[in-house]
Amino acid sequence: MTGTPRHWFRVVASSHVRFVVAFLVVGSVVARVPSTAYGAGRSRVVINTTVVTTLPNFEFNAYFGPPTPSISCELVHRVKESATMQSTQAYCMSATTELVHHATLSASGVVKRCVGVQCGSNPGLGTPDLNPGTMVRSGPFTCVISKSGVTCTVADGKGFVFTLGAIRAI
Repeated sequence: MTGTPRHWFRVVASSHVRFVVAFLVVGSVVARVPSTAYGAGRSRVVINTTVVTTLPNFEFNAYFGPPTPSISCELVHRVKESATMQSTQAYCMSATTELVHHATLSASGVVKRCVGVQCGSNPGLGTPDLNPGTMVRSGPFTCVISKSGVTCTVADGKGFVFTLGAIRAI
């Protein structure tokens, strides 16, 4: 660093001030303009957080708080399965003592369901927990976490509503 200590302090302080001001401006704009979506059971969901990712494979847990189990989801976009095949799908699953089930949604809007112990899986280590009021976008998929489940759709509105007790195609 060149210059006097006073000059150095002004440069550091001004860069920190610019960062804090930018953070507050962005935060206040995002906080004041919540998006609205319709989730499980046609209840109104106010989106407080939006996660947009370009990762080819993004996993998250819809976290409803203890003691309620979470719903684990994975959004896969153009992941190579073999030399000739790529996978693009939204996948959600849950496992409770009463029910193990999962659903997949293709990029074209086709929903497939699986019910039974053979339909279970585990989320990867370090999978983030996301709360109700979160929207996740990746590739062609948009998933909205409500208080009772996860709704995943493609652009034309086709998709599924996934709860701990049922899967409903939309």
